[in-house]
Amino acid sequence: MLLITSPLLQRAGVRHGFSTRKGGVSDGRYATLNVGGKWGDDPERVAHNRRRLAAAGAFELGRLFTARQVHGARVAVVVEGVLPERVAEVEADVVVSLVPGTTCGVFTADCVPILVSDDEGRVAAAHAGWRGTVAGAAQAAVEALVSVGARRESIRAALGPSICVRCFEVGEEVAAEFDRVAPSSVRRAPGEKPHVDLQAANRALLLDAGLAPDHLDAAPPCTACDRERFFSFRRDGAGIGQHLSFVVAP
Repeated sequence: MLLITSPLLQRAGVRHGFSTRKGGVSDGRYATLNVGGKWGDDPERVAHNRRRLAAAGAFELGRLFTARQVHGARVAVVVEGVLPERVAEVEADVVVSLVPGTTCGVFTADCVPILVSDDEGRVAAAHAGWRGTVAGAAQAAVEALVSVGARRESIRAALGPSICVRCFEVGEEVAAEFDRVAPSSVRRAPGEKPHVDLQAANRALLLDAGLAPDHLDAAPPCTACDRERFFSFRRDGAGIGQHLSFVVAP
């Protein structure tokens, strides 16, 4: 299965998807549907995989907008007439669009991808690793849509495949950051290092940003647990594939 979708966004008629590692042409540590060009896979295979994903997701690859992700909360807004390759040079972890037919996307391999939409064609994709979560990428995506006219009560968000709390062991310095912004996401046990629930942290932060609980789909599968379906940086290190999470402005 190339794609996973959110029932919440599907019911709202939002075209979107979270890619898996299945159904591509890459091999070795990139097997098989690697759509990221970051860690050394054959560019022709990456391009082929992206074409397959675009066909499965029914979006135009030439109108896919991503940014250079830097583990923060900076927002890039797509405007008509801006070429995708120019947007890709912008440093941002949230991509927003109001332009019909454009697609916002983020690349992940454990970090939390968040797809956001309202009822009037405004969409956003956010990339939230631990630094991005603490920096407020989830809230930035919501506030960006509100700033361009979305009604907060109409906004929906879905979290995609990402590392679970059991797999995400951290040091005390990272745990302390989450104690500050989402304390309920930190798990401590005697004699063990802390664990952080990135998914729970982003759920809490989206609720704090004003999303209604029934407008949030936030129980995705774990990338590190499921070797068959997902790439995982924490499990396998660098030199692996990446997933693409995307949402299309109607």
